[in-house]
Amino acid sequence: MRRALCPLLFAALLPFSSRGDQRLACGTVDTLEVTSLTRTKLTAFLRTSLPNTAEGGKQKFAGEIAVANTPLPIAPPLTAMVQRGPAGNAVVLLVDLDLAKIPQALLARLHPLALDVTVNGSLAGDAGAPVPVCAVGVLKVGTAEVHSSAPMGASLAGFSGARFTGISLTEVEGQATATLFNPLSFPLDVKDLVYAVWVGDRKLAEGERHGLRLHAGRENAVELPISAQAADLLSAFGGAVASGGRVAGRLVASVSLRVGKDQILTVPLDLPGSVQVMP
Repeated sequence: MRRALCPLLFAALLPFSSRGDQRLACGTVDTLEVTSLTRTKLTAFLRTSLPNTAEGGKQKFAGEIAVANTPLPIAPPLTAMVQRGPAGNAVVLLVDLDLAKIPQALLARLHPLALDVTVNGSLAGDAGAPVPVCAVGVLKVGTAEVHSSAPMGASLAGFSGARFTGISLTEVEGQATATLFNPLSFPLDVKDLVYAVWVGDRKLAEGERHGLRLHAGRENAVELPISAQAADLLSAFGGAVASGGRVAGRLVASVSLRVGKDQILTVPLDLPGSVQVMP
């Protein structure tokens, strides 16, 4: 009896095994390269490795790209560049992201050290049926897996200059002004803003601000108190101090944003501007 049942069970389970073998095989998300960041849009290359693609070197992707289980507000179809190789298919998705449409849920789920990225959809060439594709990857922030090929932050942050008022024999007080643009549709909370004002290779002043809020969809001016030693000012400005001189300077800062659950995302800034002494 047992011998008779074994072939019957094998025959009954065989179709399920075949269907399991036909399940969609996922590829990997390898790198995210940001190519442009403006006040309205982020443009990036999302590089993936996929086991299957449609025919052709240039294809269209339709579907969903998610970070931290949160779908991104992309407008498919996206252009996909496909290069076939012996180990698989290298597929680069050209992503345009409208910053004002990023959901607030993403900020709540975002991890400052890694991006959990998933891709689900289909690729289609000029002819033939679309091919289902999927890819997953965890990209480590601060490594080559998440990087920029162009200077970032110039459109979102600025240094309006620093001004020291008066000069004494010891210490001189003043104020610097930074502008931080929040392109999102919801406010951002800054835990810490640590900053320093430089002239050439000399650090003139440094300080900290805490508990700031960057209002949504607008430029936020942040006043930064500064103080410097009179001797440092004289060395940096030379004879220009007596005439209320102005020299080129930089604001070097670190902005710590609150993300996720009690987590911090640190954004470095190095902004050009001017430094002035008012007699």
